[in-house]
Amino acid sequence: MKKKSKKHAEAEKPWKLKLKTLEIHGGGSEKDTELRPGLYRATAFPLGSFERAEKLFAGEERGFIYTRINNPSVDKLERRLAALESAEAALATSSGMSAIALLALHLAAPGGHIVSSNRLYGGVFHLFRENLPKLGISVKLVENPFDLKLWEKSIKPNTKFLYVETPSNPVIDVFDVGALARLAHLHNIPLVVDGTLATPALLAPLKFGADAVVHSLSKYMGDGEVIGGAILGKQKLIDDLRLTWFRDTGPCISPDNAVVLCYHIESLFGRMAEHCRNASLVAKYLARHRKVERVYYPTVGTKSRFNKKLMPKGFGGLMAFEVRGGAKNARTVLENLKLFWHAPNIGEARSLVIHPATTTHGQLTPKERAKAGIPDGMLRLSIGREHPQDLIDDLAQALGKI
Repeated sequence: MKKKSKKHAEAEKPWKLKLKTLEIHGGGSEKDTELRPGLYRATAFPLGSFERAEKLFAGEERGFIYTRINNPSVDKLERRLAALESAEAALATSSGMSAIALLALHLAAPGGHIVSSNRLYGGVFHLFRENLPKLGISVKLVENPFDLKLWEKSIKPNTKFLYVETPSNPVIDVFDVGALARLAHLHNIPLVVDGTLATPALLAPLKFGADAVVHSLSKYMGDGEVIGGAILGKQKLIDDLRLTWFRDTGPCISPDNAVVLCYHIESLFGRMAEHCRNASLVAKYLARHRKVERVYYPTVGTKSRFNKKLMPKGFGGLMAFEVRGGAKNARTVLENLKLFWHAPNIGEARSLVIHPATTTHGQLTPKERAKAGIPDGMLRLSIGREHPQDLIDDLAQALGKI
């Protein structure tokens, strides 16, 4: 048999694709026969032999069973997400909240304890403060999550994992994933990171030592069109989740949503670059405005240089600012904006505005909001992909009304 030349052999070696390419080709294989992800609207799939059915349901053989458990369209999305996050595997869920709840139940029930940053999306805050304790899971919210000593002091013998959202919503704090991972591993517990606002385009938590990443795919990943969530990590974690809490509680994503998400992920890196650029320009403008008390964006303030070291690719499109004069003036500004839609999502092409204290974080008490750094005069902006000067002009005229 004739040996291949060294030059020929090197040409056949697989090369490591760049992330920008993986947003389009990630999760693909030579067996793919469709140019675009196929839509499999099916509830159940043939099991084959008696023996194969038993192995499939026991998790001893991989294959499609029932769409509540797995589906070819959803599998494509999961493989693409895993490729982008450099994860062994992914589990797509019905929403970001279902992903967080599912992982918390799996890792901490029953009788477990979670240590979390208090800089959280309001829904997660409420889940941790109110509902997980009803299920026997206690949560300690670290009130100054920049202080690693406070994290360590909060860890107990039954602590099951550390949890951080970075950047956080709505204050846009950026945390050192590597430092938190080292602390977690020192105590033999995992670190879970919510990477929704960063997306894989801006941050790769697993590469810095995180053990699991959760996403609300409803934000930047889906470009505001469909709802979805995801958990990413080791293959064993994902398999264990799929065969237990996920299979038994059913928070699955629809095949239709999975396909739409695959389409939108193909433009993720380009879109995120626009969001980052526009948000930076808007933040710079607001930071100089005399009617603005404070701007919440990682490029503004004393920590800007440190933040850029943690996330050199950018910080996404979510930002906030505090209007001087409190909630009354914040309301006046919100109601006079013309381009900004008053809506609760993040990551859309259109710019959005909302008042966190009365909406997304309205379930927090005034004291809890104060500790989380959310003043009554704060407005949260999801900066879209319009021309930045038009957004600045809109903010200027609205601020001129107070």
